[in-house]
Amino acid sequence: MKKKHISHRKHHVVRASSHAPKEGYLVVVRSWMLLVMFALMLGLGAVVGTYLNTQSAANTPAVAGVQAEAK
Repeated sequence: MKKKHISHRKHHVVRASSHAPKEGYLVVVRSWMLLVMFALMLGLGAVVGTYLNTQSAANTPAVAGVQAEAK
């Protein structure tokens, strides 16, 4: 009969190591995103405001700087 050999294998515990980004990195990314969104909103407001200004100026008649008042 064959002898049983005891194996002394060590089982290593495998841990799921997720490298989460640091908090400082997330704060920087969020602040840059906020800054970019703010700049885009300002730019869009300037474009829309310019368009509305030109449309209202086209509908208002003016002759050589003279303003006519409606009575």
